[in-house]
Amino acid sequence: KTGVRTFEAAAFLRRCGADIPFVRKMLRDDMKSYQAKAGIISSAEVYRDIFAIARGEDLHIESPTIIGAQAANELLDIDGIKATFVLTAYNGRIYVSARSIDEVNVQVIMEKLGGGGHMNASGAQFDHTNMNEAVTSLKRVIDEMIEKGDL
Repeated sequence: KTGVRTFEAAAFLRRCGADIPFVRKMLRDDMKSYQAKAGIISSAEVYRDIFAIARGEDLHIESPTIIGAQAANELLDIDGIKATFVLTAYNGRIYVSARSIDEVNVQVIMEKLGGGGHMNASGAQFDHTNMNEAVTSLKRVIDEMIEKGDL
């Protein structure tokens, strides 16, 4: 979201001589990547009212895991969503990008799935499984942690 800090950062960069239009052009996605990200976001399901779980499958783009991570970030912009999980199929593995703002520690969730990271940005990988099994495993971990009071 754009707020006071965003504008302060932009003003600082401009004072330092940053070429804002150039930077914006450098950070744009190509059309295939943009469409892939939009497809992932549109696949999102809301789970237990506060989690967004999305899937990226059959993505014929150069960096599907990066697009998955970007989609996980964007899903946090949805009101009421406290944590996001984007599962991306790539090279025979399922990669999970998990994001939160401050209310859910996604690191502990990813650690239960063999991954790790930071409380607001974490990930995990599934080998030898399919997308449905990976989503089921993620939901099982979330359910167990809620039942134990860990979330």
